[in-house]
Amino acid sequence: MRYLNKIIFLNSAHVPYAEVKLDGNVHFIGTQGVGKSTLLRAVLFFYNADKLRLGIPKEKKNFDSFYLPFANSYIVYEVMRENGAYTIVVTKSMGRAAFRFIDAPYSKEWFVDGKNEVSADWSVIRTRVSESGANVSSLVTGYDMFRDIIFGNNRKPDLLQFRKYAIVESSRYQNIPRTIQNVFLNSKLDADFIKDTIIQSMDDNEFVVDLSYYRNQIETFEQEYSDVMLWIKQDKNGVVPVRKQADIVIKGYRMLLFAEKQIKNGRQQLNYSERVARLKFPELEELLLQLKEEAERFTRLLGEEKYKFDSERDKLVKLSGIVESDLKKIREKRKYYEQEHIDEVISRVNREPALKYELESLNKVYNELTSTYRDVISKYSLMEQGIDADLARFENEINKRVLCLKDELGKRISELTKKSNSQTEEIRSVYEEKLKTLADSKEQLLEEISNLKQQKTRVECTVHFKEEIGDCEERLRNISSEEKDTAVKVDRLKLECDRLRQKSDAETMVVEKEYDAKIDEILRCRKQVDTEIESLNVLINNSKGSFCEWLDKNRSGWQESIGKIADEKLILYNQNLSPELSTDGESSFYGVKINLAEVQRELRSPEQLKAEFKAKSSERDEYTRKISLLNEEKTKRTEEIKNKYRKQISAISGERHLLEIQLQQYPLQIKNIKAEQASWERKESEWKRNRIEEIETFIGGKEKERQKCCNNEELLKQEREKRILQISDEQRKAEKKERSAVDVEIQAVHKELSDRRMDMDNRKKELHKLQNEELNGKGADTSVINSYKSKIDTIKSELDYISQKQSFVWNYEKDKRELFDREPELRDNKKNNEMHLDELEEKYALRKNKLTGQYETVKNSIKEKTAERDAIKNDFSVLENFRKDEGFCPPESYTPEELPTNKPCGKIVEELKSLIVSLGKDTENFKKSINLFNSNFTARNTFSFPQSLSCDSDYMDFASNLCEFVENNKIIEYQNRISERYVNIIRRISKETGELTQSESLINKTIKDINDDFVKRNFAGVIRSIELRPLPSNDKLMQLLIEIKNFNDENTFNMGGMDLFSQDSRENVNLRAVKYLNAFSKLLKDEPSRKSLVVSDTFNLQFRIIENDNDTGWVEKIANVGSDGTDILVKAMVNIMLINVFKEKVSRKFGDFKVHCMMDEIGKLHPNNVKGILEFANCRNILLINSSPTTYNVEDYKYTYLLSKDAKSNTRVVSLLTRK
Repeated sequence: MRYLNKIIFLNSAHVPYAEVKLDGNVHFIGTQGVGKSTLLRAVLFFYNADKLRLGIPKEKKNFDSFYLPFANSYIVYEVMRENGAYTIVVTKSMGRAAFRFIDAPYSKEWFVDGKNEVSADWSVIRTRVSESGANVSSLVTGYDMFRDIIFGNNRKPDLLQFRKYAIVESSRYQNIPRTIQNVFLNSKLDADFIKDTIIQSMDDNEFVVDLSYYRNQIETFEQEYSDVMLWIKQDKNGVVPVRKQADIVIKGYRMLLFAEKQIKNGRQQLNYSERVARLKFPELEELLLQLKEEAERFTRLLGEEKYKFDSERDKLVKLSGIVESDLKKIREKRKYYEQEHIDEVISRVNREPALKYELESLNKVYNELTSTYRDVISKYSLMEQGIDADLARFENEINKRVLCLKDELGKRISELTKKSNSQTEEIRSVYEEKLKTLADSKEQLLEEISNLKQQKTRVECTVHFKEEIGDCEERLRNISSEEKDTAVKVDRLKLECDRLRQKSDAETMVVEKEYDAKIDEILRCRKQVDTEIESLNVLINNSKGSFCEWLDKNRSGWQESIGKIADEKLILYNQNLSPELSTDGESSFYGVKINLAEVQRELRSPEQLKAEFKAKSSERDEYTRKISLLNEEKTKRTEEIKNKYRKQISAISGERHLLEIQLQQYPLQIKNIKAEQASWERKESEWKRNRIEEIETFIGGKEKERQKCCNNEELLKQEREKRILQISDEQRKAEKKERSAVDVEIQAVHKELSDRRMDMDNRKKELHKLQNEELNGKGADTSVINSYKSKIDTIKSELDYISQKQSFVWNYEKDKRELFDREPELRDNKKNNEMHLDELEEKYALRKNKLTGQYETVKNSIKEKTAERDAIKNDFSVLENFRKDEGFCPPESYTPEELPTNKPCGKIVEELKSLIVSLGKDTENFKKSINLFNSNFTARNTFSFPQSLSCDSDYMDFASNLCEFVENNKIIEYQNRISERYVNIIRRISKETGELTQSESLINKTIKDINDDFVKRNFAGVIRSIELRPLPSNDKLMQLLIEIKNFNDENTFNMGGMDLFSQDSRENVNLRAVKYLNAFSKLLKDEPSRKSLVVSDTFNLQFRIIENDNDTGWVEKIANVGSDGTDILVKAMVNIMLINVFKEKVSRKFGDFKVHCMMDEIGKLHPNNVKGILEFANCRNILLINSSPTTYNVEDYKYTYLLSKDAKSNTRVVSLLTRK
């Protein structure tokens, strides 16, 4: 039996030296402050090695300062064991308490020399110990390590050397020092502590549910399930958002690939277009020079025509100006002469000859009348003859005047006829020229109309946009052909990808089978080793307290006798055989003597078992290492195979994706080209319509012009005839006017002659009258003479007027000849000039229009070719700027390749810029779509979608992998994998929960035994009852695991062979399973620091104490029970029962041992209760160390020590009584 046998103080806690024996009940007595509690704490320190739980008040010195104040301060424990005592020395090292073990009973001479001085030099003490034949261990500085050594948790390699110092062997001893501590400190009762103590008493290897494992698995499952459900769960519209987002990413990825291909093609087209443009540019320059020369020639011709026209026009205008000036002068002269009454003046001047004849006649008559005639009859006869002669002369003159007038009229008529003929000829010439011009115009118009009709026919038969429409048709044919070829290529590439995947899977399967076979072989070997290790472990665990150990101690040489025939497992390492020495002799075996000399058997001692266990463990570790290496190698080989084919598949998939994008683009391209073709056809139709309408408009215009020419021709002919008729009429009118004027003048002359005749007759009558009067004797009549005189004066006055007006008339006649008579001629000249001017302008307009049309044609060609040249030049500038801009043309984008195209450089650059800018925007949208898609997943997502994407290649690789993921429907693989995992998790939970709760009956039995033991051994009448009871656990996590276990038990055959995400009749089971796992995950997250579930979590414990009439009821914690004495007593009894539960379990394996409980101030208990508690403890091999001011129940203690203080305040420990 092992136990703490003695404690020795050397300069410790004000105790210079004291030895206190502890192999029985001990009682310390003495007044307050002498050090009773100090000694009890030192004993407690042996059990709990916890300086903070010794009950030392905070205001006092700490353990190290108080118990080990000097270099030569020591506390020594002597521990008894079956094969002799050993010693533990507590010394100060580095300012804190540390331990050394000496494998020998305590000897004072080790520490105290002949001078009664305690050595402070440990080397001196070590030397003394060594000289005594004992060994000193290394320094133990860890308090956990010390407790492990004392209580036998010594399976660690570094504790093997200390195994011999254990008073008990248990890895779950932790509650024993706490229970001893609780007795000393009178701590409150806690059901959890009681529960743990009961559990720890049952089995060293308590089953523990590792929540860290489940936390990882559940988190992984939850993550995987959540991730996979994202690909399945639909929104209210029946759409799976993640799949939709993935489709957007894939579409964006393919569009980017297509855009990059378009940009690449665009750069190749740009190279081709640039080369073509550079060849075409000099040709355009040369053509422009020729066109400019032609334009200059037409400009020169137009200038010459203009000069010629201006010269002729100026002549005509000048002539018209002269004519107009003459006409103006005529108007002014005519107005002037009319104001001067020219007709009256001419009429009076024309009478000059007649007046002169009359004046001459009147003068003769007057002279005759005034002269004196001798003969009246002769005088009057002479006068009458004179009158007749005057009349005759007057008649002759008149006849002469009439003849002159008629002669003048003939000349005038001749002149008028000649002039009329001349005007007629001139008009005919003018109109003939104009008609010729019109005929030329008509001929030109007919030619133009014919040309326009031919042009119309050509327009109707010609396809103006033939090249463009043909290009569209050619492109449609090419695209249709490409579409078919691309579809075939896509199918071929799909088959190639499938072939490579199948090949990869086949090679991977071969490798996996090869390695799985090797791993299975090693697993089989390891399983066999595990069986052997388990068997060895059972034997090793059962070696303590076994029959084999008893034989080692009590029967030497047993290996050659009973060892040869006894079964290892059933006999030698059985702990329940209760062996005793027999008196039958060494060789008896149940009364039968057997000769075992011929029996060969190699027995294994515990050390050999341990060595074999270690070897098997090493062998198992080696197998595990090999499995790990094989798994790594298998993973490496499979990854190499997958990577090898993945690269090929990736390249083919990339090509296929590009082709698929092209396939997707073909309908749009066909649609666009058809729309373009339709547009060109509409333009063609519109162009034809407009052109035909334009030509028809021109034809109509020309027809109108031709008709106008015809009309003008008729009008000109009519006008010509009219003008000729007009000239004839004017001639006739002029002749008539002239004849009328002559006739009037002749009539006037005849009238004048008639008047003269009458006047002559009157004068003759007057002369006859005068003759008669004078013959009758009358004198001359003066009135007649006066009348003649008056007439002579009147005529003279008239002749004076005529003389004055003669020059005026002459001027009139000159103006009449030069102006008035030429007025019709001038007017005709004016009309003719106007016609000549119109004709000149028409001819000039015709020539000018013709030259201008030709010039405009050349000019339009120049404009067109200049625009084409400038466009090419501008394209070169745009191209140069484009290539200088590294944003659009980085160095790596250069390519020498060409792709034929009809597009100009500028348009290609514009399209490239648009594509590059769009690519940038599309790339940003593409990244956003990936980020949006990725936002559904965490960094530890099931599908290993990378969350940290930095450069464009990362995003493209992500999208490529996503394409492969979606196309290969890899989500199915994950569904199957997760379904399998969830079943494994559920089953493992069920299994481990079952293992965790399998101790329920044993726990209930232990609690019942405790309750029965109290009833049986209750010594305190005041304590009527102390009872424990187990209750179902209120731990939510434990309750959930139990539910999961029940669920698994109920649905064992409904899980494992299905898909967690299936929609069949098992859906309810699936949903419940997921619900349980999600609830499990939530509870794990709610308690992140919780690492495990232990047996104590499977139930709750309550206790009930009835003291006199006080009933605590069923509670889990009690701070105080009744009075101080009762409280101390109850708590001590409960703690002692708990220690006993542990002792009984451990003792069966290791052998019996004793522990101490310390109770300070035991005087608070009644002596009967003190005696009762001592017996209560002793019957359980538990020793009590009590303290009180005075002694009680001396007979119940083996040792009674009196503590007191000396003059130096040192504590003296004196043994008063020792009982055997």
